[in-house]
Amino acid sequence: MFRHAASVAATCAVITGLVSGCDQAGCTPNPIVNAYQAYSPIVFAVLPEVIPKSIPGLAVSLGLFAADALAKYLIDHTVPQKKTWLLIEQTLHGQRKTSVFELNTDHELKVSVNSMQLKHVDLYIKEREIKVVIPPGTTANVAVTDAQGGDGVAVRGTVPGNLDGSQDLDTGRVFQDDQPGARTADIWIKTLGFDLGPKLINGATAAEFTGTGRPTLSACMSTPPTAWTDKLPFWAEDKDRSWCIKTNAGHYGLAVPKVADTFWIGPTEDVGAVSYLLWAQPGLAAAAATPVPEAENRGCR
Repeated sequence: MFRHAASVAATCAVITGLVSGCDQAGCTPNPIVNAYQAYSPIVFAVLPEVIPKSIPGLAVSLGLFAADALAKYLIDHTVPQKKTWLLIEQTLHGQRKTSVFELNTDHELKVSVNSMQLKHVDLYIKEREIKVVIPPGTTANVAVTDAQGGDGVAVRGTVPGNLDGSQDLDTGRVFQDDQPGARTADIWIKTLGFDLGPKLINGATAAEFTGTGRPTLSACMSTPPTAWTDKLPFWAEDKDRSWCIKTNAGHYGLAVPKVADTFWIGPTEDVGAVSYLLWAQPGLAAAAATPVPEAENRGCR
């Protein structure tokens, strides 16, 4: 009934066809009405012997099923229009059971499990139905994000290596240690002394991404709690490494070292600097798109 998708972990997409017209390179596509209204990212905590909970307004539980009952349910019922079903299979009291959730969207979705750290997670996919199989005894975070709008960028910024203070990653504001506003800062860097930065503060955390390429919002949201730390160790040889970050306001992003050269000749603020972005997510709207020049936009009309 399901087609097996050969994915280590966990990132899959349910394609719903959201763009029409303008297939020329460099053009801004004409979106179907409301197609790019991003579906709010959600995370299901799957614990051994514990049934995942529904999420009001986003994910409604349709029930918990044994294998035979699930097969009959999927035959007797179809996914309603404008909805998607997420099936999470786990072991409960020695038996394989599947929780079925109805997601309030038919957008293209991405699903990640433990930030791709579970190499043996089985992932199945068919039209507007996604099934994730969690191995027995495994604790997993299953994150669902909007493939079209979920990875939009809300903030891009740099934390200079010679900061000698702290910085709020959500707003970009910089503080000295004795300023009241420093309590809202996320990262701290000192250039003199023994406790040099960068260091995450006030509840902000980071987790090194161990997958291929750069992490997505979904991958960072599904990173296990034990992987997060207040340390952000950047060195010149880390040019191919990246970190998921979570600000003290609860917003997810990506951080990489700005300078990848062991010997750097250039602005001193770039030495030890951190380049980062925060993805669009609830409470953090996507940045306005850069307008397409009129000459390039004519082909879209």
